[in-house]
Amino acid sequence: MMVGYAMSRADLVIIPVQGSHLDATEAAKAIKLVRAQERVFKRTIRYTILFTRTSSAIRTRTLHSIESEFAANQIPMLNAQLNERDAYRALFAFGGTLSGLDPAQVSNIAAALLNARVFTQEVVTMLKTTSVCR
Repeated sequence: MMVGYAMSRADLVIIPVQGSHLDATEAAKAIKLVRAQERVFKRTIRYTILFTRTSSAIRTRTLHSIESEFAANQIPMLNAQLNERDAYRALFAFGGTLSGLDPAQVSNIAAALLNARVFTQEVVTMLKTTSVCR
């Protein structure tokens, strides 16, 4: 119930999906919940899919299949994806921020920062527009 209430109050619901069909199935359930909350609260709730833990080097067939299925069903998806990066995992191990991580302990912080900035910019742009989703 708390998730439904949070969705009803949100300016944008971001549904994280890893590149697996199990996650895609769970995302479909989340979308159904968003739509149910729209009916209950009599308002449009903007939402989008965010692919997470994706490879920056390899685009899997499974991920491509999931993206195609969402596109065929007119499910909005962010262009940005949060790639699988050691720097993101390091935040939980060492704390702090991406820019505060020690390059001697964590590799490729710059790539993680760029990835996070691209994601953030796309979300901010979506929030500034009025008819992004549905």
